[in-house]
Amino acid sequence: MNWKNRSICFALLGLTVGFHLHAMHASDLAWALLVLQFFIGPQLQYVHGCLAANPRRAEVRNMLLDGFGFGAWAAGLGFPLWISFAMFIATSVNLIAFASWKGWASALVAMGLGVIAVACVQPLSFQPDTGMWATGLCMFTLMLFLTVFAQDAFLRASKLYQQRAQTRQQLSEIQALKDLLAEQATRDPLTGLFNRRMLDQKLPQLMQQCAARGTSLAVMLLDMDRFKEVNDTYGHAAGDHLLLALSHHLMQYNRSQDMVFRYGGDEFLVLFPDTALEVAQDRAQQLCEAFAHLPRRLEQQTLHVTLSCGLASFPAHGQDVQTLLQHTDEALYQAKATGRNKVVVYGAQAIHTDTTVEPSAAQA
Repeated sequence: MNWKNRSICFALLGLTVGFHLHAMHASDLAWALLVLQFFIGPQLQYVHGCLAANPRRAEVRNMLLDGFGFGAWAAGLGFPLWISFAMFIATSVNLIAFASWKGWASALVAMGLGVIAVACVQPLSFQPDTGMWATGLCMFTLMLFLTVFAQDAFLRASKLYQQRAQTRQQLSEIQALKDLLAEQATRDPLTGLFNRRMLDQKLPQLMQQCAARGTSLAVMLLDMDRFKEVNDTYGHAAGDHLLLALSHHLMQYNRSQDMVFRYGGDEFLVLFPDTALEVAQDRAQQLCEAFAHLPRRLEQQTLHVTLSCGLASFPAHGQDVQTLLQHTDEALYQAKATGRNKVVVYGAQAIHTDTTVEPSAAQA
């Protein structure tokens, strides 16, 4: 970028100085220095920057060298206002772009050293006027330099904006993927219900909340009676169909604050926060009766599938997660051991679910 800008603007600035040298009837040495500074110099600086171990540092040194040369030219020409102003603007803008306000100070120092170098050779003079051609070309060169510089800044800003937009989109996609993975990590892939991982997170939280409010947390564990026989008779696809049906049934019969989990296999667990055990028992009874009365079609067969259910309550039946789940599981085991199709509260007598089971339910 700097090679392109320097080559074009230096050539125009060299023509500007050339017009001024022509008006001054300058010596051949001045013309030789003009060609060296404004036409050969940019190409040598570009080669130096390409071969340097640190191109950025090399480019800063080149700009400082430009500033030194511009200071020398301004002093040697008698400080013509337009030419001196254009040289100072070119030097300071470039260095500010690389080093902020330190670059501006560096531009002053570099041009000052150029002035001092000329002062050591010849007396300084002040001849601010320039001819019409030199003034017009100097204005045009300055305008072109600032326009090209602004255009390059615009292109860099546009590219940076696009890169940031792409970065934001990538971050958004990554966040969406993380959310999806987090959701998949806490959801059962078949039923879409929460899994054991989520239960391990939510159950302690709900126990703490209920303890703070002085309320009960009822836990219900249930499964389908003789579910293995359904899988063996009709296949796993039929079993999955029943699992989906039960999961939908549980979601339909529970409140928004209740939480339903697939506990494992055909076992499902429901948390009833801020719910008395008697209320949870009535709801479990209604849920099981409603599910048993819904016919299930499997391979031209109509089945009435019953449920066994175990209930326990925090803090009455356990004040820690492990004890509470263990007692809930024992209540379910009691419901199974005493004939199935029952709702059992831990430590209490089993309550038989009032269902009229079709003969085919025995196969279920």
